Amino acid sequence: MKIAVSGETPGKMYPLSEIAQLIRGYGARAIELWPENVPAGSGQTVHRLYRNRDLGAAKSILDQEGVAVACVAFGGAFDRSIAGDEALYSKELAEAVNAAKYLGVKYVNHYLYYLSMEDRADTERLKRLFSPAIEKAEAAGVTLVLEDEAHDSTKNPVEMLRILEAMDSKYFKVNYDAVNFYQASYEGFPYAYEILKDKIAYIHIKDGCLYVPEHGHSPDALGGMMSGANSGRSIYYPMMGTGILNIYGLIRRIKADGYEGWCTLEPHTTPELWHTYIQAEISYLKETNAFKE
Repeated sequence: MKIAVSGETPGKMYPLSEIAQLIRGYGARAIELWPENVPAGSGQTVHRLYRNRDLGAAKSILDQEGVAVACVAFGGAFDRSIAGDEALYSKELAEAVNAAKYLGVKYVNHYLYYLSMEDRADTERLKRLFSPAIEKAEAAGVTLVLEDEAHDSTKNPVEMLRILEAMDSKYFKVNYDAVNFYQASYEGFPYAYEILKDKIAYIHIKDGCLYVPEHGHSPDALGGMMSGANSGRSIYYPMMGTGILNIYGLIRRIKADGYEGWCTLEPHTTPELWHTYIQAEISYLKETNAFKE
């Protein structure tokens, strides 16, 4: 298995060259690339989209710094103006696949969120939305990995499995995030893992717990609202190994089951606190001896 670091949080403060240097300095060699990490090209850039981004410049920077791209992330589903326009969304998700193909990347992380916030998704509609990207992904050998989130149709692992099966493509799988399932008041591991293990192509790793300020929880790592049984409470993102997730148990299990892919760290903190989390969490994962350089 290999460690990668999400570029989402540091991308709020640092250019790609500096993010790459920091990632390498802290002991990892790959980034989950977000549109905001990619330098602007000609024309007006659009938040969350790869449109008018200079992928050639990004590739040159990362090659120079010796940092690989683990995954191309596409967060268009979090923008109502994008998710509300089906033709636009389909086009831009397909462009994210093109970006992955250009960069030689095998995964595109994406979401449902504003596309489907119901308990039960309209899979026929989702298939129409995703078909152009799936077609491009199949031709390019790129896998679309759908991330579970606490407030859309993927919050229930059984429903997530139904969605994946409805897409009917070996290039459409899951980005498994156990703590996101916890945020939805489901047991992320082992329960959700057992349901989805045959569909996992990519993994996010972080820790979580209920936000309790009296326990010393800082607002700098405060997340969004929980759903399900814990509705009305907020999630908190503590340092890895101090929250709800049995991370060492998860790592042992996925390794035993033959997973050899990326485990991507995505501390939900401020850009300033990101440094502390990343240094400690890369070290924490390496102590398992489960990861290759």
